[in-house]
Amino acid sequence: MEEHAPRFNLSIVSSDVEVGGARLSAEYALSDEEIAIAHWWVLINCEEVKYWKELHLSFPEVDGDLEYHNITFANYFRTWMDMIKSDDNPNWSHELLLLAMQPQRARVYPTCTVNGVKFVSEERDNRRRTQNSRVMAKGHGLDYYGVLHSVAELVYAEGMKVHLFKCRWFDTGAQSMKMDQYGNLSVNTTTSAYEDDPFVFATSVKQVFYLDDLARGDAWKIANIVHPRNIYRAATLGVTIPGPEADAYQEPNAVGIHDVATVRENNVKYGQVLRIRDEDSTFIDVDPNEETDDDSDDELRHKLPDINSDIEEDSSDDSDYEP
Repeated sequence: MEEHAPRFNLSIVSSDVEVGGARLSAEYALSDEEIAIAHWWVLINCEEVKYWKELHLSFPEVDGDLEYHNITFANYFRTWMDMIKSDDNPNWSHELLLLAMQPQRARVYPTCTVNGVKFVSEERDNRRRTQNSRVMAKGHGLDYYGVLHSVAELVYAEGMKVHLFKCRWFDTGAQSMKMDQYGNLSVNTTTSAYEDDPFVFATSVKQVFYLDDLARGDAWKIANIVHPRNIYRAATLGVTIPGPEADAYQEPNAVGIHDVATVRENNVKYGQVLRIRDEDSTFIDVDPNEETDDDSDDELRHKLPDINSDIEEDSSDDSDYEP
């Protein structure tokens, strides 16, 4: 079947992502609060929204206050998109208007194939011999390691979809990550952090597998980044991406990761605190010809629009759960 280009011209909408498997049960459905967090995360990490974020932060009413910015930006962004859609502003687009309208619903899935690499939720992965739920996301000067809880599909107006991984991140403090003399990174998997910030773009994640760290004990795992060979962009090759049931790249299962109850006990024991991740939303786009690297509106500038009421909420079912 011929592959079609994405209908929506936003960096966060990718044709290289395909969800799979039956939708997860109701207990995995995103709550209204989680959907709001996911939508906020999409906004602040969308390259095309950067101009509007900086504009909002520059107003005297905001004055660089990140907390106030995080609380109010989504509503101001929606208002701006409605106000200037006929003003030929170069920083406005129909896709941004759709994005500003917030998700109409959210679905959760257990598997996802990203550019030929298969990811599987932790719960399903624990019943298999392969290891496909371990993930790594690059930040600004810091890499985040964890496991995939579920795949979230945010559905905006006109069917525009954004795919996120909801993850359980391990703590990144100096007491929880160690590097040995050979450059091997070991992670303490009995602690966690960033529980209020679990989302990451599916396209900005690398797959890893964990090996037992025999020197440090059962809680510690050595993280190894997966480097699948002969995986190319489907658009470049002119072929379709493997479906969720196809034989995508997988890693053999090596070790188990401690369950959530054990993690929470250790968080209390070691006094771990939650922190917000400094996410670097760099997208992974493998080029077969390159080596893989691991590694004006004046009125708007002076006055915020007057918002006297909250944006009308969508009446559709956000969780979109279907048994």
